Amino acid sequence: MGFRAQRIVAMVLALNAMPVISAELEEVVVTAQKRSQSAQEVPIAITAMSAEDMRSAGVFDASDLTDVNPSISFDTGQSSQNSSLKIRGIGTVGNGRTFEGAVGVFVDGVYRSRSAMALQDMNDIGGLELLRGPQGTLFGKNTVAGALSLSSMKPNFDEFSNSSEIVVGSYNKQYFSTAFNMPLDDNNAIRFSLVSNRQDGFYRSRQQDDRTYNQTDRLSGKFQWLAELSDNLESWLILDYAKSDAACCWGSVQVVSGPLTDDLTYYANLRGLDFYTDDIAEDQRLSNNNARSQEFREDIGVSWKLNWALENVDISSVTGVRQFKDEQRNGDADFGPAHILVLNEPSKIDFWSQELNFSTSVGPVDVVAGLYYSHETYESDRSFVSDTDSNNYASFLTTKAITELLGLNVNTAPVCRPPGMSLGCTALLSMIGAPLGIQSFDLFPATAGERIIEDHYYQDASSAAAFIHTQTHFDNGFTLVAGMRYSQDRKDGGYDQIYWYNSELAQLIVASGLVGAAPTGDLSTPRNALDLNTIYNSPSFYDKYSSSVVTSTVSGQYEFNDDIMGYVTFSKGYKAGAVNLFQEAANLQNTTYDPEYATSWELGLKTRYWDNRAQTNIAVFDTLYENLQINFFNGFNFFTQNTGEATSRGIEIENTVQVTDRLRTELSVTWLEAEFSDLGDAPEAVRHLDGRQTPRAPDLSAVAIATYEQPITPTLSGYGRISASYSGEHWASPDTPDEPTQGPYTLWDLSFGLRYFGDKEIDVSFFCKNCSDVSYRTIYFAMPVQKGSFNAYLNEPRQLGLSIKANL
Repeated sequence: MGFRAQRIVAMVLALNAMPVISAELEEVVVTAQKRSQSAQEVPIAITAMSAEDMRSAGVFDASDLTDVNPSISFDTGQSSQNSSLKIRGIGTVGNGRTFEGAVGVFVDGVYRSRSAMALQDMNDIGGLELLRGPQGTLFGKNTVAGALSLSSMKPNFDEFSNSSEIVVGSYNKQYFSTAFNMPLDDNNAIRFSLVSNRQDGFYRSRQQDDRTYNQTDRLSGKFQWLAELSDNLESWLILDYAKSDAACCWGSVQVVSGPLTDDLTYYANLRGLDFYTDDIAEDQRLSNNNARSQEFREDIGVSWKLNWALENVDISSVTGVRQFKDEQRNGDADFGPAHILVLNEPSKIDFWSQELNFSTSVGPVDVVAGLYYSHETYESDRSFVSDTDSNNYASFLTTKAITELLGLNVNTAPVCRPPGMSLGCTALLSMIGAPLGIQSFDLFPATAGERIIEDHYYQDASSAAAFIHTQTHFDNGFTLVAGMRYSQDRKDGGYDQIYWYNSELAQLIVASGLVGAAPTGDLSTPRNALDLNTIYNSPSFYDKYSSSVVTSTVSGQYEFNDDIMGYVTFSKGYKAGAVNLFQEAANLQNTTYDPEYATSWELGLKTRYWDNRAQTNIAVFDTLYENLQINFFNGFNFFTQNTGEATSRGIEIENTVQVTDRLRTELSVTWLEAEFSDLGDAPEAVRHLDGRQTPRAPDLSAVAIATYEQPITPTLSGYGRISASYSGEHWASPDTPDEPTQGPYTLWDLSFGLRYFGDKEIDVSFFCKNCSDVSYRTIYFAMPVQKGSFNAYLNEPRQLGLSIKANL
């Protein structure tokens, strides 16, 4: 036999001797019901992913979940503080200071009161569970649409280990992560992890020398200590820190150019700049941001778990202490090329919580009961300061409006814009003010950098709850699940007006009634150009809110055999009310808003077949949301109001097939009808939503995935993954009646690489996200001080990259 033939025979023998990848689907264990169970045994629709699943799917943070399951979306607008996580078309939209999410986020069992607290890198996260539908019984408030639960990779006592990854890619992507596991002795182990994630933004501003916006610049670290204090007592302490310092999230593009476009172009041209309007801005992702806008975010916390395994009961304690800071710096609040308004808004949230769970079994009944308490303090300051165009632009708009109100067909632009502002526009305004002895005709401060307004917001919030959840197993394969939770929320807080720039001319115009009747105040109340645009000076206020709510769940599930389980689940949840922290709350007599309630029915079937190589799960759901909380933007404030109802009903089908021991395919499809209804008594600003789809809720969406792995040598294999994510036509935002719908699109992702299984495990892969470079609008909003113009945030463009991972 020749050497070539010998090599071929040796390779065949070696391949036959390699461990064979199982053709069966692995069991996925979840804790959706506060106990460890197979996901196929839980009467809830669940998306569960391991750390390996998340990385193969390109899930670096929560925003990447959008392309994993068709029922999920995650979007970020002007501030990451209230990023919007939606399930089945229901979620949080807007930047309300106390507006909490419809999807509860829990990290290592500790609740995060803002979605932005989950907008960090998956630092040493070992598992992810996304529960769809109301989860109010076991997870409490603010889970009317579902719950996202993340769990850290737990330290182990077995051996020292290290895993690291480096990623480089498009837009100067630089990602590095590392984690060390270190046993100290038979009863103690520690674990360290670190993630650094940097990337240029996807929007460019030529106003700022091609500076990019919505960048990524994050650093996070985590320390864990696992200790077996005795044979039945375990302690798990986790300390984590994360910070971000980037030009987020001020990058957006103009998609509709209103009647003031020519005038704003004039302001831009004065400085030798262009105004990127709807004809090119979206295609080239050109932002008109003209400030060094920045967002600083810092999140630090401790979670401590104690688990006692006693003879007849298991007791678990989860303690969480957190501080979250978010600061907007030098925000270009008008989003345009003129230098009009600059925003600074620091905020801080201090939070702590304590939960005690008791688990036991009494005959055929499994019981989980618990007590919960949390306390949160929120504080923020907001200041708008003038820029070089503030006063003359305000005077131009005011003079234009007055001439129109008087029925004069006069083009005031040439005399009201610089350089004519110094004579022409002032002369027109002086005709109003001079006879009354007004000396100054400034509507905003004439000098850049001076305060226009300054506000202070604050709220104290406490939440207490008691819950019980039971599973009763009958001999005939039937299981009855029943649970109830009593929750009590108390909040108090308000708004303090620190400063309101006063213009005597603005006081006169408001008093004349030319711009309508001011809701509060008298002739001595400070007024400026904001009041002339119906953003009226509003008095400080303090208010309280409290509520007591009972939520519940009842499920009947039946095991037809070991591989087929059917269930029907009824559940109720709620989203807490709050003090409505916005500047005009007292003016509009809207200083608090009430809870939102969800009532849901779900019929499901979970099956495995083909010798455990295939799995199909089906969920049919119908959820009614009453006393709906809608958060919307009036051009200057985000505020919340209870309106009417919304419904979310549809069907989800999830299929996974291990076609061969090398090839796996997945197909998930969601048919959804999520829409607003019964808004007849709602404010005029949102009445256009009646009968309309909720944002980011297409009728049809789907995700298809195929993965393949092929051994090459005994220590080397190649693999590939391709996925397609389809979304049908839908609305992007609830704010505007004339918003166009977003058309259907399909996103393609691709990755392929090599794995080495020697003394060290090394993985090298290439990836492409949004390979066909599809662009779509995620959030659509009306422009401040540019009536008739609209901007939008866009999805991430095509990205290419290289990943190198090593396990030592």
